[in-house]
Amino acid sequence: MGERLKALIIMDMTNDFVFEKYEHEGKEYEGRLVAPLAKTIIEPIAALVRKVVNSGTVSLFRLTKDHYDAFTNPELELKVAELGIDEVFMTGLVDEVCIYTNALGFLERGFKTNVIKGCTAPFDPKKGKEALKELNVCGARMVDDIPFDIGVILLLEDEHDENSEEIKSGSWPPHSMKGTPGVLTVKPIRDALESRK
Repeated sequence: MGERLKALIIMDMTNDFVFEKYEHEGKEYEGRLVAPLAKTIIEPIAALVRKVVNSGTVSLFRLTKDHYDAFTNPELELKVAELGIDEVFMTGLVDEVCIYTNALGFLERGFKTNVIKGCTAPFDPKKGKEALKELNVCGARMVDDIPFDIGVILLLEDEHDENSEEIKSGSWPPHSMKGTPGVLTVKPIRDALESRK
């Protein structure tokens, strides 16, 4: 067993979730499932990414999820085991759905789980606050910053096709469809990630 790693999780910080309107390759698009407060956390997350990148060598992995629970993709469990991750620091969208579900998923699997204050956002502020409070009761720590020794950044991002359970059920509108710019990580965070090269 190798050295235990800490991971920064960036959840669903994609065009479809963040921007009402955005441009990609000279064409304008509309976001499909926009969290109203999403734009407020772009720069705080980009700043964390720059801090991680500047502190040393960091690995970057993008894992798609076809469900709000990222653990429905078996690659997630395999990747965190392969890398030896034992502690995660959650950022992104949205507090009462994906942050809540996936933080619980990490807790249930024995990971030290942290949610970074000011780096997550809800759809509904009241429900988001309740979700974070419940996560805290379940053992997730609410932290103000990340440690200097983050070794991995995991992008956990929605990516659907027409056969997706979420899309076929009609419970969510078509969003983050494979092959569209809606699935791309928002540019300020993408730029911060690319500074690691």
